[in-house]
Amino acid sequence: MKDKDYKEILEKISAPIVVIISNDENSTKKNYTRSDFAENFSIHFMNESFEKLYGNILKVGFTTEECVSKLSKDVDWYKMASDSMETGERQQKTFFSTICNAWLRVHMNATASGFIIISVVNIDKDKEREQQLLRQNLRLAALTDELTNSREGLKNKLEKINFLNEQLEHAAYHDSMTGLCNRQKFKMDFEEWYSECTSKQEKFGIILLDLDNMKLINDAQGHSEGDGVICHAAEILKRFESENLKVYRYGGDEFIVMMKKINSQDTILNAGDMLLELMNEEGIDFSGGIALCPDDGNNITDLLKYADMAMFEAKRKGKNDLCFFQAIMRERFMEKVAIQSKLNHAVVNEIFQLYYQPQFDVATNKLRGFEALLRWYDEDTGWISPEQFIPIAEETKLVIPLGDWILETAISTLKEWIDNFGFDGIMSVNVSPIQLKKPTFMFDLVQLLKKYEIPTKNLEIEITEGVFIDNKNEAIDLLKQIRGLGIGLSLDDFGTGYSSLSYLQLLPITTLKIDKSFIANITDKGGVEANITDSIISMVTKMGLDTIAEGVEKEDQLAVLRNINCRNIQGFLKGKPMPKERCEQILGGNYDLADHL
Repeated sequence: MKDKDYKEILEKISAPIVVIISNDENSTKKNYTRSDFAENFSIHFMNESFEKLYGNILKVGFTTEECVSKLSKDVDWYKMASDSMETGERQQKTFFSTICNAWLRVHMNATASGFIIISVVNIDKDKEREQQLLRQNLRLAALTDELTNSREGLKNKLEKINFLNEQLEHAAYHDSMTGLCNRQKFKMDFEEWYSECTSKQEKFGIILLDLDNMKLINDAQGHSEGDGVICHAAEILKRFESENLKVYRYGGDEFIVMMKKINSQDTILNAGDMLLELMNEEGIDFSGGIALCPDDGNNITDLLKYADMAMFEAKRKGKNDLCFFQAIMRERFMEKVAIQSKLNHAVVNEIFQLYYQPQFDVATNKLRGFEALLRWYDEDTGWISPEQFIPIAEETKLVIPLGDWILETAISTLKEWIDNFGFDGIMSVNVSPIQLKKPTFMFDLVQLLKKYEIPTKNLEIEITEGVFIDNKNEAIDLLKQIRGLGIGLSLDDFGTGYSSLSYLQLLPITTLKIDKSFIANITDKGGVEANITDSIISMVTKMGLDTIAEGVEKEDQLAVLRNINCRNIQGFLKGKPMPKERCEQILGGNYDLADHL
């Protein structure tokens, strides 16, 4: 084909076309090598369309090598030309030209004689759309992955939040030591049950449980042992939980059992008795108070208060038992509150009096001494019994300042009687176990002895068995220190507590007081009181201890005591408690004691 012929044809084609021909027109070579294409082939023609698009890149006369460097080195131009020459088929390749900054599609037709026609199509626009769609698809895919990951991440976060919320909720409504629901959960459940039972006109109730003797366990065995008892009790309580019975740790060694579907008092009492029996079988004692809604109250404050009153009534009666709330308990409680309020004022202003009850030698009928007894007269209420206010004073620790006042008043009175009347008898003063535990008790006692300069043989401190409950060894050491000062020690209410005759050998006491409960029936025929009292007096007399029988009110009681060799008596038969002035009249010989009987 002549140049003129193919040029005219190719000019009419709108597609960009370039013709590359071997520079050696006379060559008859059939198989061209790579170097042949690179060196001997060059551009002989490019049509107008090609020049418009690529005339600034390729020029007529450029060798194949120059074309390759301008268009793309990533395309194997030489292989395409060789394949087209050998097969006679058109070769096609699509590539991105960084020089043209466009996507190009190359069609190459070659002949064995070295005539190569190349058509270059710019597909940049089509390719851009494809790339745009690709980018959109990639963005969509990335967004989908991101959403998927976000969804999974959100799910994980929600699971973590839910787990954390569950933990926080569990911590908020459960006791960390026992795992039982706590008082906050009790308040929530109470409101729910109250609403439910009120609408159904059903009863529900609570049992307030307080483990007995926990202070003794903590002091004697340690708080870890005490915590173990509390956890053991909690495990037992958990066994009773059901749809109609829930258990809570209210605080310390207190638990609450809340029960619904109560048809009668027996329903909740039977449940409480079963629980008490199981606890006792596993070595745990408790006192419980029961209050019912709506019988006893219709709000949580009142029911807890009334259950607490019933629980203390169970403790007062000897512990390890259950009591129902009764209206009389509320009356006692109000009396207690009123007394406590007045007691604070009375202690601060020392609105108390000491009365003194005489003690007599049975054999000689001589005055042994006096026991100082606290009395309280309130202008509004009148005389308030020690049995009413002493337990409150001990509970509120007011017995400490009150006891200090009693001890100093009694010692100062003893000093006056010694100086004014030559009194050489005993002044017996009751000291509370709580007062004895005061760290400065011994120091204060020594200071009083120095201040009033009394002979210590004339002072006797009277204690009860309660002083040994918390720490027996410490109590005995303290009593030995007191006895070391020359002060007498009297053990009151013997036989009503837990001590035994053999236990007395450990105590540095000088006098044993026999409780009036033995004396009251000591004359009954067939009774055991006389034999028991006789045995006690015989034993302690051999131990070198003095004896005093309390509550002697009748001559026949005195006769029995005389027969069994009781040394001293105290009671209405010989003298009631009397004010200081009356005692001084007796000591001065100006008053006949018989007139006071």
